[in-house]
Amino acid sequence: MSGKLSIDLDGRDPASLHSGSTRTFAERKRNRHGRGRRGVLMPPPLPGAKTRAERFEDLLIESAERLADRWGARVSSIDFRIMMVPSTKVLQQAQNAGSRVPWATNRSARPQRTERITLYRRTIEQACVHSADLLPELIHISIVEQLADMWAMDPQAIDPEYGIWGPLR
Repeated sequence: MSGKLSIDLDGRDPASLHSGSTRTFAERKRNRHGRGRRGVLMPPPLPGAKTRAERFEDLLIESAERLADRWGARVSSIDFRIMMVPSTKVLQQAQNAGSRVPWATNRSARPQRTERITLYRRTIEQACVHSADLLPELIHISIVEQLADMWAMDPQAIDPEYGIWGPLR
């Protein structure tokens, strides 16, 4: 056998192997015998395909729709927002008031702005860290309490099912 034996495994020029060019992760990952990933691990319609943030947003929408069925345009005109954690300003206000980290805050309407309810995802998730099935109820309770504060009403008047869970905090 004469000459040099060369096997081209990745289709690149051997001179470029040490030229500083790098392959992307998709080019580097192992695909032995054509047995690479055949498809997505979890198809999009399945519940496990959603992130925690997407599931939280779905629960917020579900709760807002539940209240909009009862209160109509009064709830559907509210700007619902989700933030990861409260800002330092909100935390400072809670500390000055002697209260705990809030699950949500609200802002009343003014001539140039609509009513707003902001939910803090991490604080609500931390409150139900040992029981994930509480998350939908905590989100709904947070919204009902913020509506009650904005509208100066009793939470029981906003949602008749408000008090059936007992003390959660």
